[in-house]
Amino acid sequence: MARTADHDERRRQVARALLRSVGRRGLARTTLADVADEAGVSVGLVQSYFRTKSQLLRFGVEYMYKQGEARLVALAAGEGPATVREWVLLAAQTLLPLDDERRLELTVWLEFLPATMADAEMSRLHRATTRQLVDAFEQAFGEGLRAGELPSGTDARTEAAALVAFVDGLTVHHLVTGGDFAEAPVLASLTTYVDRLFTDPESS
Repeated sequence: MARTADHDERRRQVARALLRSVGRRGLARTTLADVADEAGVSVGLVQSYFRTKSQLLRFGVEYMYKQGEARLVALAAGEGPATVREWVLLAAQTLLPLDDERRLELTVWLEFLPATMADAEMSRLHRATTRQLVDAFEQAFGEGLRAGELPSGTDARTEAAALVAFVDGLTVHHLVTGGDFAEAPVLASLTTYVDRLFTDPESS
């Protein structure tokens, strides 16, 4: 068991090195040697876990997505948010590149997206993870409807997909555009978006 744990940790070490390397050099210019150097290990060790760069990239994407999933799970720890609206807002905020770790991950995410167009396995990972994220928000919106926090007639699936797309747009503009998409405006835009979803027309 200890050896398996050691191997798993070593693979995670290499995955973290991959993210740092891609974040600094870009995907096209990152080699196995770059990743090995970043991780402080030999190229041979990296190749013992990942026979090709494609295998390493896929594992890196899986690691990145699991980090995001862990943040969402952490929101439910303890008592969790008091309302569905609060959970939705906090969950959406965890998807934005608003600290160093998430900024690195999402910078790499932008680098990886074109690869999903040409690599069937990368595409499968991306679609599956996106579907899981939409499912999570759909479930939350369903709970919001049952609790009376959302207007009756709200289409939970449609709004879940729209929210994911909106957050992705904020992420891209925050990383690439800046200005109107700096941290404070992005948070304000997200809060306004969520507030509009949870506003009961009868209370307007």
